[in-house]
Amino acid sequence: MIYANKKIASSINLAQQTAQIITNVKALEQKGLIRIDDLTVYLDLSLWVDKKIATNWIDCLLIYYRVKKSFKAGTLYFKDIKTEELIGTCNNKKAKVLIFS
Repeated sequence: MIYANKKIASSINLAQQTAQIITNVKALEQKGLIRIDDLTVYLDLSLWVDKKIATNWIDCLLIYYRVKKSFKAGTLYFKDIKTEELIGTCNNKKAKVLIFS
């Protein structure tokens, strides 16, 4: 968006962003790249390229859990779908990636 000859960022529509996250998670579930259990998300490691992307994934999946599973507080666990090795956690909005040290 351009205003007074300056490019500015438009505000993010939170509802639209949340809907997109839910749609993407469901699509990845159907493809078999992620599997969601009670408080554990199993996912293919090819989705996590580096620590920044992994942290973004954790944040998006936390939004998904809050909307679809009525998740209030606690710890979410992220594991490799093939080996079931713990690769990350999210405890009260604090993401911790364990594979990119």
